[in-house]
Amino acid sequence: AAARRARRRAMGGANGKPTRDARDAATAMTTGDAIDDRAPASAPSALAADCAPAKLGDSGVATTAATAAPPPPKVSDHANGAPDPMPRPTFDVANRNDEEYDLDAAVEDAGAWLRGQLAELPIARDYPHIIDECVRVMQKWKREFPQKVWLRVVKGDRLAKELNESAPVIEKTMKYISAIEVQSPAERAVIIDLCSGFGYLAMFLSEMLPADKVREIILVDKMWSMFGKQPKPHHINWEHVYGVGDWKYAWPIEMTTRKVDLKDHAAVNQLAMHIFNRWNGPFIVLGIHLCGTLSIKAVEMFNNHPNTQHLILKPCCLPDFSWTYRTDYFPPIGKHKYLIPTKAVCSRGKWKKNKWIGPPRSYLQQKFVAWNDHLCKAIEDDDGNITKSIEEIKVQTSHFQNLFIFGERARLSKCTMDIATGVQFPTPSGTEAGAWCPTGSGFGTHYGKDSVRPVVKASS
Repeated sequence: AAARRARRRAMGGANGKPTRDARDAATAMTTGDAIDDRAPASAPSALAADCAPAKLGDSGVATTAATAAPPPPKVSDHANGAPDPMPRPTFDVANRNDEEYDLDAAVEDAGAWLRGQLAELPIARDYPHIIDECVRVMQKWKREFPQKVWLRVVKGDRLAKELNESAPVIEKTMKYISAIEVQSPAERAVIIDLCSGFGYLAMFLSEMLPADKVREIILVDKMWSMFGKQPKPHHINWEHVYGVGDWKYAWPIEMTTRKVDLKDHAAVNQLAMHIFNRWNGPFIVLGIHLCGTLSIKAVEMFNNHPNTQHLILKPCCLPDFSWTYRTDYFPPIGKHKYLIPTKAVCSRGKWKKNKWIGPPRSYLQQKFVAWNDHLCKAIEDDDGNITKSIEEIKVQTSHFQNLFIFGERARLSKCTMDIATGVQFPTPSGTEAGAWCPTGSGFGTHYGKDSVRPVVKASS
């Protein structure tokens, strides 16, 4: 503060504001630069030395900031001279970062590159047959993808990470599809990949599953662009799905994207109307690495749609502790109105600069086990028609998120909108509709199961 006041007095200027020349001179003085051509470049600033507070050096002798302070930290060429950002976190098991990945090797030999990325991961030990299929697929993509699309697929460590965690899901899905008996094309299965991200899981399933048994794979994520709109920079790039320019990859099983926020009640109802109500099924819902309360949304999707045969859910992080301030229980789930206590599953803590700040791992692991147990119990029994289970599959060696939840419905039935959403269709119109969206759920003029229809008096 004393140094700043001294600089202001030295700079002067009209109306108490420093002139440009004075600012430049003061900057040169505080950084040790020469004020004129006669002063050496390394000459210390007398003003800075006089105004800097004294402090004790290692020998106990008082020194000034001009003689004892270390040089200012080196700044990079980032915007506005900001310091270099924190490096990207290293990969969980392989302990390698993005800069060490040899993209040239990926361009030259895709199969050998992929095997190298997966060699130290659990998938290499437990699912070698999955790796063989993935290598075949990668070699095919290498031949047919444009270079910029191919490099986007293999960039960084995300492909190896996603494939390692998706290996049990791929194997289970292949088993489910092989057990389906298809008599006509209308009986083919539809796979829904919740929070799909870039879509690695769907991409490999499209190549590995039989096209005569699977109609479509739908990638659901709120970061997709609206269909028919040009994606913006913050959207997921979908060139690998829909093509770019004159090039379009022929996926063996059709893949489509849907922009859906699973926490938006209206968006989920639209998914029921345009997807689940469109086909009789069977549907397979996949929810891999779902964070927080998104796992509840996956369970509700399985409960609410009677033409969904299988659910594979791998929860990720716990719900935020702020839920405990709002309510003692999450909203009821399923017809059995199962309640999940917030204090039993919510936790404090967050990642800050690649470092966990929060409770210890032993405490979080207990919460995570309870979270999965409650999610499994939230899957309704449907009078013995649904079986559910929790399995521990080691896909992460340094973390404890290795629990998978499986649900299976034995007998399927047609999904109607009133069953899926609790909404009476067709909705009232005109004067019978009452207020617009009376339930406050944002899905047109309708009445939920617990809603009371307004009394409409006859006009005279």
